[in-house]
Amino acid sequence: MGERPPKTTSAAEWAQIERRRKLVVLAGVGLTVIAIAIGAWLLLGRAPKPGGSARYVPIPGSGTTTSAISPDATASAGASGAPDATEVAPAAPVGGGTPTVSGECRVAYRRDGKVRVAKPDGTGETTLASSASGVFSLSPDGRTLAFVDATRRVLTLVDVASGKHAEVGPAALENPEWPLGSEWCVYEGAGSQAGVRRVSRDGSGAKALFAGTAPAVSGDGAVVAGIRIASNGSSVIVVLRSGKTAVIPATGYIVDIALGTSRIYYAVAADDLAQPEIRSMDIEGGGMIVLRSGTQAGARASFQDLCASVDGKRLAYAEAGDDGYSRIFAVDTAGGSAPVSLSVRRDNYPLCWGCDGRLLFIEGNAWQGESTKLMAVQPDGTGRTTVLEGASR
Repeated sequence: MGERPPKTTSAAEWAQIERRRKLVVLAGVGLTVIAIAIGAWLLLGRAPKPGGSARYVPIPGSGTTTSAISPDATASAGASGAPDATEVAPAAPVGGGTPTVSGECRVAYRRDGKVRVAKPDGTGETTLASSASGVFSLSPDGRTLAFVDATRRVLTLVDVASGKHAEVGPAALENPEWPLGSEWCVYEGAGSQAGVRRVSRDGSGAKALFAGTAPAVSGDGAVVAGIRIASNGSSVIVVLRSGKTAVIPATGYIVDIALGTSRIYYAVAADDLAQPEIRSMDIEGGGMIVLRSGTQAGARASFQDLCASVDGKRLAYAEAGDDGYSRIFAVDTAGGSAPVSLSVRRDNYPLCWGCDGRLLFIEGNAWQGESTKLMAVQPDGTGRTTVLEGASR
């Protein structure tokens, strides 16, 4: 079949992929700083050196004291006030182990300019919101949809059963993230409410957690993490646990992050001296391993859309590039094994792991005029199934 000519990209579509444009922003920051950094690499070598002794300090206003507060403590709360440390995360599951999900299994997707949910086999479709583009995330229990429309840029929470909408406040086009308990989500605020924030599923109690972008949350809700980019272009990982924040430095420009049961996964951009990488480290910043170095597509792609499975054993990610190019892979989080391709020939865009353990993704490059569909696949790449025709993300 002949290739169709590219469609003109609308303003809303550009907004949808602005997350992938972070690299352009980073590349333009501080030419002098970059020159100094290159000299440092030549002298010190390229071995990644994330901090192995992360120190957690209280969030201002939490009521917790310590003998040594790092300078970061004064900057960890957002513009709208400090969060209540007692509300950050629920207790871990009774008896320990991997947290479980309760509720009805559903999948979320966009079709014909509306965000909808359905059962994992595509039946029982329910329309929840009108939104031609933007980001969305369904709570693990299938009861609440969080979405940010690309035009309005406001986080909205929708009760799936009643259809009731609750507007929270200005938000960036980063996917909201839910713990398995589904009682709250974290998101990236915007404007005067910029930074990583938390809100209850009914839209109440929105609070600032720390200054940063691209929030991630562990399945048990005990850890929230994000990326902080300094004015000189350097980046660090900010981790919030038990009401305290820690700043973990990492070599390279961090462009995406995900949390597993006990580890942090992050992607760094390529530079003149090294390929892009996906790395893993423990919550304290130690035990760093490289899960993937260099993309299959070479210089035309970077690592994006990191997503850890519920059991923490698999990490899905995309190799993404210009013109909507995207291929999905999954890798064993223990390291030491080659990634498994979850794509065939067409562009694929991950929606993360579904409630039934399969990876959900959109197949088809709408920017190039292709038809799209919601697909599901097992973690080992088998059992590719079409869930719904015409769905997009």
